[in-house]
Amino acid sequence: MADHSPAAGGVIGETAKSLSDPFRSYLYGESEAHTAWRHGGPPVYDAVNAVFEKGRTQEWKEGSLEYVVQNLVKTWEMELSHKTRVADFKTIDPEKFRISVNGGPKLTAEETLQVGSYNALMASSLPGEHEAYKASVETFESSHEIFRSVFPDGFAWEVLAVYSGPPVVAFKWRHWGVMKAGFKGHAPTNDIASSVGICIAKVDDNLRITELEVHYDPTAFLADLTKGTKSPAYGEYKKGIEGCPYLSSLMS
Repeated sequence: MADHSPAAGGVIGETAKSLSDPFRSYLYGESEAHTAWRHGGPPVYDAVNAVFEKGRTQEWKEGSLEYVVQNLVKTWEMELSHKTRVADFKTIDPEKFRISVNGGPKLTAEETLQVGSYNALMASSLPGEHEAYKASVETFESSHEIFRSVFPDGFAWEVLAVYSGPPVVAFKWRHWGVMKAGFKGHAPTNDIASSVGICIAKVDDNLRITELEVHYDPTAFLADLTKGTKSPAYGEYKKGIEGCPYLSSLMS
């Protein structure tokens, strides 16, 4: 959940266009002087920010509760995707944090960092797994490889509504991107793939997340990704983008 930028998170380190982001905190400055970054430096979200600003349905006033919640979640996703040590996270209480999806198991901060946001959000609490995406097979790296390939312009995220304020914040969200590459052997559609869901976030006095409950329908989202014809050449399920004829042709 929350938006990713293409190409492993965007331009890194000294090649950054600016030292600020309008929708995220804890990227630059003295507080991040010793942060361990997954790709050697802080990511730049210019591309996905453009997708967000073009496609969002709401524009929240700076300082409003909706604005604060949206930026908090975007910042949390940035930390989860790009910081390699939970100790460097500023958006959560590292000891208390738990996340659950659709009533499934509660993962600690360390467990969530290990599997990555996509696998945490798409693991099923029901018997078996959705054949289109198997979180038990994918790793942190392979899951990010898949969705950055499918959404090369970025996978944007917005808050649609906030129903209650701290310490228990309930809000509705939307996630979307244009499917420009194949997914698990299915041809790209060049259409928008999206999901809508509800979150209940418990926060402390410093607005750090202590518990996050996510509720949405991953089957509907996967249906958008599997509309395209599936190539018989794909065969059995493979980790990451391995064996996908559509992506292989793009990368050759």
